[in-house]
Amino acid sequence: MGKREVHVIHVSKRVTILLLVLVSAAMVALLYFLSGKAYARESHAVTELVLRLLRRDDPPRTAVLAALMPVIANALLFAPWGFLTFIALDSPRRRRFHTYLLTFLAAAVFATAVELWQIFLPMRVTSPVDAIANALGALAGAVLGHLRKEVRIRFEH
Repeated sequence: MGKREVHVIHVSKRVTILLLVLVSAAMVALLYFLSGKAYARESHAVTELVLRLLRRDDPPRTAVLAALMPVIANALLFAPWGFLTFIALDSPRRRRFHTYLLTFLAAAVFATAVELWQIFLPMRVTSPVDAIANALGALAGAVLGHLRKEVRIRFEH
């Protein structure tokens, strides 16, 4: 069999920015509609982890996973946002480090704004660690945005 032709789909910066705006709006809407419905506790995930480990009422792996799930969920929520932001900011004229830095700073500002907004929601559950996890998730998304240029995956069929 001969080689197959590779199809490349070009997405303009405008479409990328539009997707970023739509993802941001969807994240805000999701946070608004889920406010107070997923869980309602005032304790923090890290505090909960330390208390569970000290009490030893759960096996350690279960306690770690239960305490870290909100942090992991926050990071995963922002990964697509970081991916799209990195692509929107990426330019041949800008050093890659600066694109990462701008993506991280934009994520930190957006995450902090969302956390401040959640203070005014009924049944809110907020924490500064959430904003940090969000920014780190966006950074992970930025790494994926960078890797999309470096890695080509081909599935054989």
